[in-house]
Amino acid sequence: MLFLLLTTAALCSLAAGAPQYGSVQCRTEYTTLWDTEYKETETQVCTTEYEKVCKTETERLCRPTTRQECSTVYEKQCKTVYKNVCVEQYKTEYEPYTETECSTQYKDDCEYQWEGDGNNKVWAPIAGTCKKNPYETCKDVVKTKEKQVAHQVCNDVPEQKCVNVPKKECVAVPDQICTNQPIQKCKEVPRKNCKAVHKKVPVRISRKVPKKVCQHGH
Repeated sequence: MLFLLLTTAALCSLAAGAPQYGSVQCRTEYTTLWDTEYKETETQVCTTEYEKVCKTETERLCRPTTRQECSTVYEKQCKTVYKNVCVEQYKTEYEPYTETECSTQYKDDCEYQWEGDGNNKVWAPIAGTCKKNPYETCKDVVKTKEKQVAHQVCNDVPEQKCVNVPKKECVAVPDQICTNQPIQKCKEVPRKNCKAVHKKVPVRISRKVPKKVCQHGH
C-alpha cells in the first residue's frame, strides 16, 4: 500500500514539472483501497469424550422354589353304636266276666178246646180268646272287659357317635430363595475436554483515498 502512494506522488510531481503545451484539467476522485490484516484470536474448543466408569453393586437374586406348609385339621369320624332304649307302652287286654242277661218275650195265651174225631183230637185255640203275655227269660252270658295295661318295650336303637380326630395336612406353597450377588455395572460417563486454540485470522480492510485525475487539453 505504501508503494502505491509513493508511485502516485512521483507521477504527480513529474506532471507538474513537465512542459505544458496545452491546458491540463485535473479533478480529485476517491477510490477504495483494500488491504488484509491478520487478527489474533483465542477460542476455547471443547469436545465431549465418554469414559467407561464401572462400580460393583450388590444385587438381590432370587430363584423360585416351594416349601411345605403344614396345619392341623380336624376330621369328623363317626361310628354306629346301639343303645338299648325302653319305653312304657300300653296294650289292650280283655278281662272275662259273667253277667246275667234277661230278655222279655211275648207269647199268646189262649183258651183251647178239643177238635177232631177219635184219635185225631187235638187242642186248638179258641178264636178270640188269645192275648199276649210277657215272659222273662234270663241266662248267664260270658263277657270281656277291655282295659289298658302298661308294659316296658325295649329296643336296640342305633345312634351315631362322632369324635373330631386331629390330622396333619401339608401343602406345597410357592417360595423363593434369595442371595446377594456382587455385580459390576458400567456406564459411559460424558466428560468435557476443552483447550485454548490460538489463530491468526485474515481480515479484509477497506478505505477511501483521494485520487487526482487530469485531462490534457489540445
